[in-house]
Amino acid sequence: MIKPNYNGIYGSSSQAESSASGSRVLHNGVQVDSPILGSKKRTFFALDVDSSPGDVSPSTPSKRKHVKDSVKKETPKGKTSFLGPNLNGLRKSQEPTPSEQRRSLPIWSAKEALLHEIRENDTVVILGETGSGKTTQIPQFIYEAGLCQDPQMIAVTQPRKVAATSLAARVSAEQQKHVGSLVGYSVRFDEKSSSETRIKYMTDGMLFRELLTDPLLNRYAVVVVDEAHERTLRTDLLLTALKGIAARRNHKWAPTELLNEEQLAALPKKERKRRVKEIEDSKSLIPLKVIIMSATLDAQRFSQFFNGAKILYVKGRQHPVLVLHTKDSQEDYVDSALQTFYQIHTEQAPGDVLIFLPGQEDIESLTSSIKSLSEQIPSNQMQVLTCQMFAALPASIQQRAFAKTPPNTRKVILATNIAETSITIPGVRYVIDTGLCKEKSYFSNGRGGGIEALLVKPISKSSALQRTGRAGREGPGWCYRLYTEGLYNSEFQEAATPEIQRCNLTLAVLQMKYVGQNPQTADFMDAPAPETILLSLKTLYQLGALDTKGDITQLGRQMAHFPLDPPQSCALIESTKYDYTASVISVLSLLSTSGKVFIDTRSHHGDRDAAAEVKSRFRHRSGDHLTLLNALRAYEDVLGQSSNQSSHKSVHIDSEGNSKVLGRKGAKEWCKTNFLNERSLREALDIRKQLGECCDREKFRWKKSSTTKEDSDKEEEAVLKSLLTGLWHNTAIINADGSYRQSVGLQPIKIHPSSSLFGKKCPAIMYEEVVFTSNTYAMGVSAIQQAWLAEVPAFAQHRQALASIQAL
Repeated sequence: MIKPNYNGIYGSSSQAESSASGSRVLHNGVQVDSPILGSKKRTFFALDVDSSPGDVSPSTPSKRKHVKDSVKKETPKGKTSFLGPNLNGLRKSQEPTPSEQRRSLPIWSAKEALLHEIRENDTVVILGETGSGKTTQIPQFIYEAGLCQDPQMIAVTQPRKVAATSLAARVSAEQQKHVGSLVGYSVRFDEKSSSETRIKYMTDGMLFRELLTDPLLNRYAVVVVDEAHERTLRTDLLLTALKGIAARRNHKWAPTELLNEEQLAALPKKERKRRVKEIEDSKSLIPLKVIIMSATLDAQRFSQFFNGAKILYVKGRQHPVLVLHTKDSQEDYVDSALQTFYQIHTEQAPGDVLIFLPGQEDIESLTSSIKSLSEQIPSNQMQVLTCQMFAALPASIQQRAFAKTPPNTRKVILATNIAETSITIPGVRYVIDTGLCKEKSYFSNGRGGGIEALLVKPISKSSALQRTGRAGREGPGWCYRLYTEGLYNSEFQEAATPEIQRCNLTLAVLQMKYVGQNPQTADFMDAPAPETILLSLKTLYQLGALDTKGDITQLGRQMAHFPLDPPQSCALIESTKYDYTASVISVLSLLSTSGKVFIDTRSHHGDRDAAAEVKSRFRHRSGDHLTLLNALRAYEDVLGQSSNQSSHKSVHIDSEGNSKVLGRKGAKEWCKTNFLNERSLREALDIRKQLGECCDREKFRWKKSSTTKEDSDKEEEAVLKSLLTGLWHNTAIINADGSYRQSVGLQPIKIHPSSSLFGKKCPAIMYEEVVFTSNTYAMGVSAIQQAWLAEVPAFAQHRQALASIQAL
């Protein structure tokens, strides 16, 4: 039984005694030496959650039950239902059919009512908790009711790739079809769809990119924006676009409606012809249905944005969850999560555990610690299976979290906030919430620049409730919050700040300009700061993407076609002036991967020196950009693919300098030995292929293979100069004392210890990103010649403008 007050982690002092060598943790009556666990004491108070964040009804949408203030001294009713040899024993001996599973979902009983409202309204807002079945069933309801006629499709957007791919697989199984036939998906660098596809799950960014070639989304009869409450940048941009598209396709908006025949006749011939064509085209447009789905109580906001759209409430399936807060703040949340997990594992009934952590580094560190302790568990006791979920992880590996837990095993899933919504992981009974996430923040700089950083921040109350709800999907559960109740009440915001108000908008503004939207007057649900938009417009002008009137240029149109940030697409296009476009594409591909290429060994003391020695084999004298390129070329060598892109053999594969073709299986082991992330290298090859295809579509004349070792000096200069065209604002000059100051902004900055240039003194450097700790650090650093900066037109303009201001 959990006790709300005790002299240990979650139980009495007799269950977690400290000793000189560390704690001795009881594991089902067997003592297991666990020196990793310290003797810190944590006290938790218990609070009960009677319903999920979205467990509401149409009649009382504002009376949702929140965490009760009264302190409970008992575990939730129904705890005995967990008892058994393992969680699988609670399940039916015979798995239900897909049809039976669909009919068992809470949303099934509302099917006809939902279809009636969707038929009667162009736009509806659906509020329903994850677990109600809305994401999988509503698209099927619409398709089966014939609301989407061939060849049009139903688009269902998701904020994350793993949700789009897993949902497509689930719905395909329910339809008893292969993925890519009736039901498909589209995510970055991966798409499975065909001419038969009628339901398409996709990331919000992929649908927004389709606007570049299909401004009215004519391929779709219905667009479902799922998880809209997450308010990602792409979701907000999509909502702005959909509002105008729906009005146009549903004949509720026409720019010529105020012009009579005489006024049309008075227009210039070219303009009159355009207006008349616009009227005729609008008559042939097929109406568009827009469905906004949210899992939190912000439905009214979406309804107001879409001119009073109808709100529909769908009751979810949620069991009671006991919420426990720590009595004191936890300085080391990773260590606290480790101790909490083993307290659960040794004292609680079977059931899987979901741990929320801010980022990949924390997940990998805690995974290592849990595996180390799990090796000490006797074979006749319940074992531990670890799974991971974070954005950089391939979907195939993330899917392991959804697999059935083996007998006599407790599965622990370590995840970022991607597991908050969109997906339901079966078997989870316990949630450990660190109360933290990584969030993009954009700092505008008064001297003409801007810095975007990924910072660890407290989550919102809305996110905390979502995380709590993960424990109550299949039965009563427990949520262990590694933060105090006072901190939750006083420091946590009600909802997270929309991403559009806290990130760099340069790419978004470029894409809006491409499709004819004015970012300064666009109808946003929550408008970004005017200075952020102005800074983006200025950056695009300096890159040559906009002219002096703010109109998009031919260069800007080309840049918008690439799935890269504007500085990177500008660099790629610049590289076509040289003979090394293939090399620049490879570097940009490596920079665009979702994970790091070199494995971080900071938390593995024994590997640190070995990793540093291995990395030196790939190191390039100019710095990190060409060091990454060397690593990719070495990987291609061992794969036996170097003839496809490069004949470079300059990198030693082993300590003796031998190069050997190992094939795919051997390459995986080679990557492990050389502390390289093979997933990132494979992803880079996929990205490189896509960027090469983009260059071909733009009809660029470029060499598809790199040059030989003899031309390496020319290659180095060409690659760095091309990158500098886009990264001129991310440069720094050395001071007399050996420190660096930014060229734009003039703020002090240091080279990050992870850089191959750390400790080196270079006259000038350029860098990919900035991170903030106790100092401001540059990451992804390469040495450049200071004279190169003067050759970049945008930098020269900036210096002239700065000199004029200082002269006033």
